[in-house]
Amino acid sequence: MERIIINGFFGKGNCGDEAILHTWYEKLSPEFRIVASVDSDLFERPGNFENNKIYHSIDLIHNRRLDIFCREDIKAYIIGGGGLGLGFGIEQWLHASIRNKKMFYLGTIVHEEFLIGDEHMYQINKNFFKSFNYIMVRDHISKKNLKEKFGVDSDNYPDIAFALTPEKTNFSLPKKFMTVTVRDNGNNDKDSIMKWLEKIKKFAKERTCEIIYLPFDKTDKFLLKSIGIEIPEEYQQIYWQPKMVKYIMSKAEMVFSLGRFHPLVFSLSTGVTCYYIQCQETDYSWRYDKNTQDKSFNILNDWGLSKHYLTNDDIDCKFRKNSKFYAVAVESQKRIIEFFDNLKEKINK
Repeated sequence: MERIIINGFFGKGNCGDEAILHTWYEKLSPEFRIVASVDSDLFERPGNFENNKIYHSIDLIHNRRLDIFCREDIKAYIIGGGGLGLGFGIEQWLHASIRNKKMFYLGTIVHEEFLIGDEHMYQINKNFFKSFNYIMVRDHISKKNLKEKFGVDSDNYPDIAFALTPEKTNFSLPKKFMTVTVRDNGNNDKDSIMKWLEKIKKFAKERTCEIIYLPFDKTDKFLLKSIGIEIPEEYQQIYWQPKMVKYIMSKAEMVFSLGRFHPLVFSLSTGVTCYYIQCQETDYSWRYDKNTQDKSFNILNDWGLSKHYLTNDDIDCKFRKNSKFYAVAVESQKRIIEFFDNLKEKINK
């Protein structure tokens, strides 16, 4: 079976990135053997990823390995998630290019990291983007940047994890519940977090809903513990099971994300109303600017749901369900299916 190498931020227990890898595997493994190119440090400091079943279904290589591109069974090289590019994918990109492999830059964003520097850096970035057989970005700003700054065409489709199939949990869920995710970004405003959580708790109580706290990596779990929220055993390492996380959110009355991007992806793709809350101490004056580079604002803005992006200035807001999330789910499923059909055709061409 021919193989596809996918370079991404995998194997670290970040639920969003694990969701991307699970989606790649689910959609492409019937036709190709999946090779995940991961951070070299994972081989030096093994972790919980070794016990996750998906890592027994794919091949793993470290992202400094280059000789593999000499193999004839390597069908394509994909830089496949987040804002990767001239980061830890650069060496493999170079060798894939030298060996004339098909190359794809997919599910990414092209924001300020590619738009700074001198003329020399501009030419490097331009040559980088022009080397790909196909580029798909996940917001309209990235598409615009590629065209206007580098003269490169691209498609704009939903995040890869829109296509992830939910998987039923092996434990029971409450009859009515809401989910809350709080991101630990190393610079948290705990006072603001506590105010928002109290507001969400009051809202849930009024609607007789329980709250399920879903950590998207282990640091989120530690942050919640530091503010007095203990995570039940069944959710302790739920971030390794993105299909179950998506299932839980799909059954929720509402979803609240304090700083995490992929709860938006899961809610938008399953039709569940979500509020994204940016509760850091920062300047929010740009938030409704159409040229903003905040990925969470962008995804909501692209779907006409920018009012579901909140900051500390919005603490007095009223939470409401929004039927447009269901309409987005219907449309997004059509678009993400179209993307994978197009991609398979381009790989096999």
